[in-house]
Formats: sequence, structure tokens, C-alpha cells
Amino acid sequence: MNNSVKLALLVSIMVFPLAATAQTPDFNPPQDITVLPNVPSIISIDYRGFGANRFQLYVGESGDLSTPIKGARGSGGANAFVDFPPLTETTQYWVRLCNDFGCTDTRTITVTVEGADEPGPFDNAVELGEGWVSDWLGTFNTNEFPWIFHSEHAWMFIWADSTADNLFAFDLSSDQWFFTASETYPNLYSFGRGSWDFYFEGTSGPRQFVDLESGEFFSLE
Repeated sequence: MNNSVKLALLVSIMVFPLAATAQTPDFNPPQDITVLPNVPSIISIDYRGFGANRFQLYVGESGDLSTPIKGARGSGGANAFVDFPPLTETTQYWVRLCNDFGCTDTRTITVTVEGADEPGPFDNAVELGEGWVSDWLGTFNTNEFPWIFHSEHAWMFIWADSTADNLFAFDLSSDQWFFTASETYPNLYSFGRGSWDFYFEGTSGPRQFVDLESGEFFSLE
């Protein structure tokens, strides 16, 4: 048997068994999940039997290659992880897993954002331009949301479960949480003081308040 024939036999023995690994893999498809708004989340994909070493995350229906984004990674074992960014609305994703012999696609993954159909904290606010808006809370800038910069209260952090009518906010200047609502503002509940307080709108540096139970007047920077 000459050398060329021996080489051809060797190649056929090496290639065909390896090519078989490109058949439909046996992996557990990811499940749909529900997340809180503005909170990162992770889905795990078990791809044992496929040996994936490259991962690509896409937005949209499975097979739609128009919107690739970062977020899929391997564990170095038999799992891939999809890191979803903080979301504010329900979104569909899918992942393409590849090895040296081919690729396979996951089903469409639906990430449902809890309360996404409800108006967000400032969805009803009037836009003033360059991130500034105005509503029942006053005038403030939302460019750094969930932090806002209020024209009177300065920096406030808006809790994710806040709605268009009920607001939980961390007041950076006074280092305390407040609750208020469209029907009660400028009355605010101070978790730091444990009291309902009336805020005198238009005051700042310092802001002026009165404790609605004790009648005590006080100020906050």
C-alpha cells in the first residue's frame, strides 16, 4: 500500500467520527424567567453533549441574527450563562452555541419584567429637554436614572418598585428614605424620623419641613 493511500485512510478515520459531533446536540433549553425592573439576571444553559466553546446572545426571536449583543459566556464546564442587563420592559432573547464543527440555537427566551405593563415612576412626566422632566414631584433630571437630580431635593435614588403614583426615594442629602405619592405630596413619610412630614415647596439649602404629628418645624440640607 503506497503512502498516498495510507494518508487517505487516516484522514477518513479521523474526520468522520469527529463530524458526527455536529449533529443535533442534547442540551437543556433555557426557561423563560420573570425579573424585577432594573435588576440584572442570569439564565443557565446546560449544553453537555455538545461541547460548545463559543456563545453569542441575540435580541429577538430565535434565528433572527439582526441584533447580536454581549452577555453569553461559558463556564469552562458544561454550562453557559446568559447575563441579562437591567431591563424595564419584557424582552426576547436567544443564544447561538458553537463548537469547532457547527452551531446550534436555543429556543426563544422570554424575560418578563414584573409590572412592565404598569406606568413607570416618570412615564407620565412632561419632558422639558436634556433629561429634565416635570410632574407632581416637581422638576428633576433623569439622565442618571434610577438616580435623579431634583431641583429642590438634589440627588435622590428611586427604588425599583416605585410607580407613577407611589414613590420610594433615598434622599442623599439627609441619608434617609422617603415615601410619597401623587395624592399626598408634598407630604412625605420619613423612614429616618418615623413620621409624616410636610415639605414647604420651593425651599432648598436648607429645605423646610414640619412634623405633621408633633408640629415640630425642622430643616434638612
